Amino acid sequence: MQRALVATVLAGAGLVAAAPATAIAASPAASTSSAADVGQTAVTLRGSVDPNSVPTTYAFQWGTTASYGSQTPNRSAGSGASGRAVTFRLRGLTPGTAYHYRIVATNSDGTTVGGDRSFRTTLPPATLPSILATAPFAPYANSVTLTATVNPGGAATTYKFQFGTTNTYGAETFAASVPAGIVPVPVKIPLNGLQERTTYHFRTVLSNRKGTVVGPDAVFTTGPFAPAQVTSQTRPSKQRRSHPYFVTTGALRLGSGVGVADGCQGIVGVRFTSGSRTVASKRVRLKSGHCSYRLRVRALPPSGKSKLRVRVHFYGNAILTPQDARSYLVGFK
Repeated sequence: MQRALVATVLAGAGLVAAAPATAIAASPAASTSSAADVGQTAVTLRGSVDPNSVPTTYAFQWGTTASYGSQTPNRSAGSGASGRAVTFRLRGLTPGTAYHYRIVATNSDGTTVGGDRSFRTTLPPATLPSILATAPFAPYANSVTLTATVNPGGAATTYKFQFGTTNTYGAETFAASVPAGIVPVPVKIPLNGLQERTTYHFRTVLSNRKGTVVGPDAVFTTGPFAPAQVTSQTRPSKQRRSHPYFVTTGALRLGSGVGVADGCQGIVGVRFTSGSRTVASKRVRLKSGHCSYRLRVRALPPSGKSKLRVRVHFYGNAILTPQDARSYLVGFK
């Protein structure tokens, strides 16, 4: 956009009108100012905008990272020729949380983005911490990870776990800490050197400047555990002896107290035998997430034999002992 300017010059004894001149209008100037009136859930965002004599709007981009992700509604900064302070009262924020923000000004000649700034909302008065959930994770033969979900209660909080083979415990982990906040956070501490196939008691202990909270008793049992069952079924993939392939499928059925993430690991092997002789064999890893397996094996019965015995074996893992499936006979029709 161009604006006409009329200039005059002094020539000799009189004034002479010069030819009209032009000036190119500029994008708005914008700068981000420090936040004001920071509270638990609200803040006043501040900035400065110079419209450079062109109708201009402004908004604030904001979020919990410098990528922002949210923006306030556009507001008019007018069309003045000098800078003016602008503000926006932002509400609905999370207490004790850091936020980033910047101003963005736009007119018909372009857009200007101010620098990044940040603030942290305040916390409410501190209270006792609270324990929302407690659980063991992945109990192996000699180790376990104890986990909990805690609320710090608005103050820096330490946590630890007491544990032992009875509900009088007798041992405890090192103490760790979480920063002040009022949002639930997960915590965990690993334990090693435990006894195999042993039931342990444990509980969570939290402390902040308002006091100490002790959680309820919970238990876990170390492994290794025996899987409840290894299933297996086999069928010919071709109904001709010239293509002697069998397909064996099945799954590992987990016992109580064993999670899929840890139990569904390991190798399953299949052997086709005739008497004491192994005709063919193959191994495969369990499919993660649902403990199933599938093997395709070429196995031709010896001369004079019409059937083979199928033997499926699970080789165990960190928490499950090895296990055999029931064996059975198969053959081509």
